[in-house]
Amino acid sequence: QIFNSNIIATHTKIVYTWNEIKEGLLEGQCVLFMEGEKRSLLINTKGWAERTIQEPISEVTIKGSHDGFIENATKNIGLIRRYLPSTELKIKKLTIGERATSVVYLIYLGDVANADVVQEIETRICRIKTDAVLSIGELSNYTKDQNWTPFPQAYLSERPDAISNHILDGKVAVLMDRSPGAMIVPMNLIGFFQTPDDYNIHWLIASFFRLLRFAGFIIAIFLPAFYIAIVSFHFEIIPIDLYTSIATSRVKVPFSPLLEAFIMEITLEMLREAGIRLPQPIGQTIGIVGGIVIGQAAVQAGLVSNVMVIIVSITAIASFIVSNYDLSSSIRLIRFPMMLLAYFYGIVGIVSGLMLLFAHFVSLTSYRSPYGLPIAPFRLKELKDSFVRFPISMITTRSSTGQPKQKKKKEGGSHGES
Repeated sequence: QIFNSNIIATHTKIVYTWNEIKEGLLEGQCVLFMEGEKRSLLINTKGWAERTIQEPISEVTIKGSHDGFIENATKNIGLIRRYLPSTELKIKKLTIGERATSVVYLIYLGDVANADVVQEIETRICRIKTDAVLSIGELSNYTKDQNWTPFPQAYLSERPDAISNHILDGKVAVLMDRSPGAMIVPMNLIGFFQTPDDYNIHWLIASFFRLLRFAGFIIAIFLPAFYIAIVSFHFEIIPIDLYTSIATSRVKVPFSPLLEAFIMEITLEMLREAGIRLPQPIGQTIGIVGGIVIGQAAVQAGLVSNVMVIIVSITAIASFIVSNYDLSSSIRLIRFPMMLLAYFYGIVGIVSGLMLLFAHFVSLTSYRSPYGLPIAPFRLKELKDSFVRFPISMITTRSSTGQPKQKKKKEGGSHGES
């Protein structure tokens, strides 16, 4: 009778095997043995130290929700349920890790998400054979389609509102215990330019900001390369006054435009990494003061030109406009081969690099879903929420990235945005 009535606990479970006992103990539960009994009782006594729910540092929003995931998957699932109180919200539990097990949860809408996509994600996760997987970022690296592309193939976020929005689109969220983030798959490139704030402000303003992000993406990749190309090959296209100014600033510089750009870009990346790793007040000081002091000293010493400092500064600001950290990191890497192409081949090299980049985007897949949607393959209706955002009442179809069973959304209000 003690197994049924005399134990007061929030959760108990009767177990019969040593493997179940071992797993329960490793999860922080205690086990009760009774003499003469062939079964045991697992009692939930877990009491891990946890931080409170707070806004993610790397995903600040102006008008959206200010709560974020923590290192407890159960509470994270509860946050998602607050946004999606639906009977169709399905949760599938998986376990991975040979030496140290980790619990993974697949979360999706049963009547919207594609069963084949869910099965594909589950198969990839269950196929992982390693000692331990300790974070959601590590899990995404194990399960992604292509290992050699620098572009992110899964959307990682600590915001429950952003994750819930993608689940409504028919995609699958992957949560992991002990990790404060969630992974959304499949994903397309344009999805990384969308933010929760886009849907909380007027559609014209949201469209302007989204176009600004795309412009920042182009500038961050190609501006240093374009400067190198026109200085090395195509100086005749520069107005004479501007050319005189550039030539005057480069008189004392002993390096080629390529080496000059490499010196400044690598210095900037070192300052950026130092600012991230140091404590926040010190990191901000290092980033601002270090950039100003080093840039000014380099110009006075004749190591770089004034124009190059301006080019690198604009490039850095443009890369910060791209809101997703993983995509922003990819941009920082791609910038360097573009600079090499510009130095050796000029504008022709930049155009060739652009074509190769576009071909790479088109060839990529995210969990077997085209990465270039809705451009390649082309989907006209999905352009309403891509480079710009149309009024909410006009966005009546889901993105085909997640291959949803229900393509059409439920009808919204009768008027909507104007």
